[in-house]
Amino acid sequence: MRLDRLTQAHPGARLHGPPDLEVSGLSYDSRRVRRGHLFAALRGVKQDGLQFVKAAKRKGAVAVLSDRTPPLDMPWIEASNPRAALADLASAYFDRPADHLRLAGITGTNGKTTTAYLIEAALRKASKVTGLLGTVETRIAGRPKDSSLTTPESLDLQQLLREMVDEGVSHAVLEVSSHALVQERVRGLRCHAAVFTNLTRDHLDFHGDFDAYFEAKRRLFVDHLHPEGFAIVNLDDEHGGRLAESLRGPRCRTFGFTPEAHYRPQKMDISLQGVRFVCVTPNGEVPVHSPLVGLFNVSNLLGAIGALCALGLTPAEAASGVSSLEGVPGRMERIDVGQPFSVIVDFAHTDDALRNLLDTIRSLGPRRIITVFGCGGDRDRSKRPLMGSVAAQRSDLVIATSDNPRTESPGSILDEVAQGFKNHTTPFKLVVNRREAIELALRSASADDLVVIAGKGHETTQTIRGKKLPFDDRLVAKEILRGFGSEGGGTHAHP
Repeated sequence: MRLDRLTQAHPGARLHGPPDLEVSGLSYDSRRVRRGHLFAALRGVKQDGLQFVKAAKRKGAVAVLSDRTPPLDMPWIEASNPRAALADLASAYFDRPADHLRLAGITGTNGKTTTAYLIEAALRKASKVTGLLGTVETRIAGRPKDSSLTTPESLDLQQLLREMVDEGVSHAVLEVSSHALVQERVRGLRCHAAVFTNLTRDHLDFHGDFDAYFEAKRRLFVDHLHPEGFAIVNLDDEHGGRLAESLRGPRCRTFGFTPEAHYRPQKMDISLQGVRFVCVTPNGEVPVHSPLVGLFNVSNLLGAIGALCALGLTPAEAASGVSSLEGVPGRMERIDVGQPFSVIVDFAHTDDALRNLLDTIRSLGPRRIITVFGCGGDRDRSKRPLMGSVAAQRSDLVIATSDNPRTESPGSILDEVAQGFKNHTTPFKLVVNRREAIELALRSASADDLVVIAGKGHETTQTIRGKKLPFDDRLVAKEILRGFGSEGGGTHAHP
């Protein structure tokens, strides 16, 4: 594509260089530059993209996108907000693929992944060709691809959307993070269904305060709702109520347990085998029977049904479709190798998510709850003692351990978590090594207990001192439990 056409894709951009220069691709990572590429020099938290212009040119870059003059004399596109410009240039380069898709976007602190999986499963059951972009994985017409970010960078996102269109996808489901909204990764996308799950303490290290976090989420509904689309908002969440009030009108539909919600449950039955309820919708009542467990999953199911109706399915098609999903990786995932107690792995990594998880598990009536959890390093520190307090209030034994310590000292993180154990009498242990913590929890369990391993869920690596090492809670738990075969695991004395 010619450089002048790329420049025209972003309002206010200025071209410094020959307009007829042909560009064969785009890149924001100098290591991925190929001959003929335009290199987007983005400012990051720790590094400035202009530092890598020379490296990009050595690899064949022919032009630069930046908000400042590049350090080399070469053609460049000047834009005051290079991230926004990259989104527009990428959309133009890939011929605006989002225009050919019906999009569902889900945002919120918790529940995004489960809601996305529910929507995608129902669309597949309704014979739609689907795409899924999210925390656990990316899928294009049933073909899985690796996923490293909840929402990819704008260039990667537009390329994936192009692949979807080329492979016949008609509906795409996206988890949309607050980071992605602030960083313009989803710029230009318009959702036919935009879902708000909830807002709880998380990512304040990035946003600064709760109001900024809320405003970031709100952008999905203000800037990215299709003219014919619907906002689907959780009325049970106080911030959802605030959002619904600001969006008031026929394009806002609500869900929740309150009588005013457009999508609400009746006649609920919740057990370890799943949930059953009747879903009240603006177009009648439909039965829902899902193997997903817990009250919070009733909420996820309601939000998904609302989104599916916004995408054109009937309530009956939506209810039947969400009921077809058997489970979500790392979300209330059961680990069973024949042991006499239950083991669940879950992604809960905020105090609110851990509270909902443990309350759900307590309602199922286990003899004791043994909780293993940790807090990530280089992330919001304020939630660490809060998670400790939640675990102590709702467990019979707590083992705090490492999550992804990243560049922080694991011991220092645990010291902050331990502040939350004060004023509680629940026994607790601090075990830095996550595998040892999981083994201690499993050895401490007896018949009819339930062991919760929280924080990492589907993740298959652990980041320690900046290095990613193989680690999967589910595989580790299975290995340890199988090793108990000759030892009689679960019969040891409780610490």
